[in-house]
Amino acid sequence: MSYSTTVGVDLAKNVIQVSIVSGRGNELSNRSLTRKKFAEFLGKQKLSLVAFESCASAHYWARAAQRHGHEARIIPAKSVAPFRQGHKTDSNDALAVAEAARRPNIKEAPMKTVEQQGLQAIHRSRDLLNQESTALSNHLRGLLMEFGIVIPKGFASLLKAVPDILEDGENELPDLYRPTLHRMYSRLLELRDDIEAMTREVDCLAKAHPVCSKLMALEGVGPIGALLLYATMGSGAAFSGSREFAAYLGLAPKQYSSGGKTNIVGLSKKIGNSRLRSVLILGARAYTYRLKEPKSSKDKWLKANIERNGECRAAIALANKNVRTAWAMVTQGTEYQRRPQLEMAA
Repeated sequence: MSYSTTVGVDLAKNVIQVSIVSGRGNELSNRSLTRKKFAEFLGKQKLSLVAFESCASAHYWARAAQRHGHEARIIPAKSVAPFRQGHKTDSNDALAVAEAARRPNIKEAPMKTVEQQGLQAIHRSRDLLNQESTALSNHLRGLLMEFGIVIPKGFASLLKAVPDILEDGENELPDLYRPTLHRMYSRLLELRDDIEAMTREVDCLAKAHPVCSKLMALEGVGPIGALLLYATMGSGAAFSGSREFAAYLGLAPKQYSSGGKTNIVGLSKKIGNSRLRSVLILGARAYTYRLKEPKSSKDKWLKANIERNGECRAAIALANKNVRTAWAMVTQGTEYQRRPQLEMAA
């Protein structure tokens, strides 16, 4: 559907810049609104194409625009930048968003539902606790080394060693620091308990979810991978096919073409969803490591891939195949079934 006006929106915490562009490309207005006024604007504005630059709250406002009958699009920031004219200001940014949205070949960011964002928020919170736990562990190890105390590798080794260090009166740990060490150790235990509780919560959510529970049947895809896959993919309608979804995650090989020649140059770490890509590849590596005797045709393919390319590349190939299979499962409403390995004829 074509609209007579395009609305480009530059979002901020308290002030929202709105640029309205006519069908001929002329800017009709460019003004700043409060959050309340912008919500009222969406209800009063005639049906338009409303575009947002991908950032915090973009999905929230895009859903609000859809509820008022507008067509909403979320444009990646890197696609908006080439259309910015002059200095980087809110008004120029809003106009650039409108100009990018009017172009026919600009890739959009898939719009997330409230459920998808909720699942994503759970994972990010758990990820933050893991980062805090790792940072605190490294902090304690580094400080204790200053007093000649070296703790073996591993989180369990640290938890076991600290109480003994606190009780040892013959080490060089000063008494004035011991209360602080005890406080940091208590915080580390709290983080461990919180992470374990959130992990159990993720397990329960994944097993109870109608889509995630099916995705967990894929080789190397656990509860976290299944939740992130669904949170990113949704219904799968935002992607034209499984190849596009794999490319969106950065799991499809890059191509470099020049002079009629096309070369495959590996994966790009600068594009795609790095968090989900990492989870999927780690899960695939764990599966390839445990694979001993093939039990299905896919296991046989993976075993041959390992022997030919090594475990790392085979794991990436498995992650790619899992992503494409996941897209097909979600869009077609099917379940994953492993095909048994065909026996060789005698």
